[in-house]
Amino acid sequence: MMSTKVISLLLYYYFSVIRRAPHEFKIACLEDIKALFPSDCNPFYAGFGNRDTDEISYLKVGIPKGKIFIINPKGEVAVHRCVDTKSYTSLHALVHGMFPIRPSSEQEDFNSWNYWKLPPPEIKL
Repeated sequence: MMSTKVISLLLYYYFSVIRRAPHEFKIACLEDIKALFPSDCNPFYAGFGNRDTDEISYLKVGIPKGKIFIINPKGEVAVHRCVDTKSYTSLHALVHGMFPIRPSSEQEDFNSWNYWKLPPPEIKL
């Protein structure tokens, strides 16, 4: 019996090398992930890739054009195929605008660290 990893590898090889359509495999994988969530919820917010076919894949699963980043061989990051490319350094500022920091609603006396922290073991003297 073949493992699912081997089957996935063979499928990827088939789509990428034989059919020369790697985006079809990527779309199928992304749609499988999307199917794990409620139909009114899109789990994908942005996408990064290094091929034009990655943009096709991300558009197919509902990622807006302005949130798809394609990295060219020079290491420049293009947004929506714009001539104005961004470097990894300038991408840092863009990320803070796209993914704003949300204020924490946790209270210091009862947060996830304190909730899951194990009490110290009792030591008998």
